[in-house]
Amino acid sequence: MENAANASGIAARKASSDALLGKVEKIFILFVIASMIGWFYELAFYLIAEHRIANHGFFYGPYLPVYGFGALFILLCTRSFKKYPIAVFLLSIPVTGILEYFTGLVMFRIWNARWWDYTTAFMNIGGFVCLRSVLSFGVGALILIYIVDPAVSGITGKLSPRMRNAVSALLLVLLIFDIIMTVLFRMPKPFA
Repeated sequence: MENAANASGIAARKASSDALLGKVEKIFILFVIASMIGWFYELAFYLIAEHRIANHGFFYGPYLPVYGFGALFILLCTRSFKKYPIAVFLLSIPVTGILEYFTGLVMFRIWNARWWDYTTAFMNIGGFVCLRSVLSFGVGALILIYIVDPAVSGITGKLSPRMRNAVSALLLVLLIFDIIMTVLFRMPKPFA
């Protein structure tokens, strides 16, 4: 009887651990996808606005992690308001504005360089954030909450745990490789 109880407890812990790992992997995959969507959004934006193609990213790959973190913060902050799109939109504006402002400020302080500059944009704060950017991020939050997150949840939910592990591991290896390459060959040298 005791062995059966132990086996049952071990199985329950394994199932709980597997479920937690599945959630973490889904969040990581969503982070990468949102980072890539952000990269393509910026590519399209600058192609239309300035008629040029440019990688505004910090890394070599087609992703901007600030968009991935923004997506995770939006999901965290708007979880209770999913039934109210206007609330999602309005809450996403300060969430993304604060993230964009402090990300830009920290990067500027560390490397004395700007990866984006809104100094000429209407209602900007220090050139790091402006009304247009936070309004577009509010719209992006609606796309994230009502299209991207459900799609990623659906796809990752259909993957076997082994396949989800493989996808997550591959994305992680690629991201780590890109970080290493960026640090070695592309990163601005703030102390040089």
